[in-house]
Amino acid sequence: MRLVVATTTDDPLAGVFWDAYTAAGGPAPAAVFLVRPRRARPVWRRAVEGMLIFGAADSIRSMRLARRTALALAQAPERVLAGARVTHRVATLNRGEGLAALERAAPDLLVSAGLPEILKPHVLRLPALGAVNVHNGRLPAYRGLFGTFWEAFCGEEWGYASVHVMAPEVDAGPVLAQGAVRLAGRGLLDALVAKKQQGGRLLAWLVRHVERERALPPPRPAAMDAASAYYGWPSLRDAARFALRRIRGRRPPGPAGTAPAVWPAGVAYAEDRR
Repeated sequence: MRLVVATTTDDPLAGVFWDAYTAAGGPAPAAVFLVRPRRARPVWRRAVEGMLIFGAADSIRSMRLARRTALALAQAPERVLAGARVTHRVATLNRGEGLAALERAAPDLLVSAGLPEILKPHVLRLPALGAVNVHNGRLPAYRGLFGTFWEAFCGEEWGYASVHVMAPEVDAGPVLAQGAVRLAGRGLLDALVAKKQQGGRLLAWLVRHVERERALPPPRPAAMDAASAYYGWPSLRDAARFALRRIRGRRPPGPAGTAPAVWPAGVAYAEDRR
């Protein structure tokens, strides 16, 4: 099976994700496409956001992780990206050279992990067995950007990593696998690290399933899904409100029924219950 991964150079926790994927027995991708970030936020804004959302110490830690990951991706991407055999650096996969290279890669399974663009229907039709995305948030309740922030902002006790079928509408495809990570009582950066590890394990399970069965696993029943919402990137006001709660040691009351609900039940998620 030809596994092709579409990701970005702008994820400071990429190494954490792919280390977990490899440790869980995930096969090496035949090709990885590193897509240029769409919107580079100004350095000052990224610094302010980091201080507000993570706090001073974890903000510095996050920046160090980002520099280390960027250097590793520039020098030896195969060491970060699960032993990828071929790496392409492109501006987009929807047209031009990126699309042509993806067509030549002839994917059986296309995986998006932090991809900074919405793939068009003609791209999603290319892989023979399907296209899936790894999302840091419970779906469909937390569609969109920075799901971990919004889960914590809304007072959820548990956050989720989800693997779902890619569809033209953002984060709207059926959920194939979902694992839980405790948010309450821990910093947001630690929660993000735990989610990346969870996502790597989930993806490894799914890829092995597709490799064995030559088909995607059955999706979660639609009856299990909650109401859907779409969240954009947090504003500075949102980040400031979140920081004020953290400083005061307060968190909003979480919604009812926050016990972890993973899918499918037979998968060993190694749930983080700290």
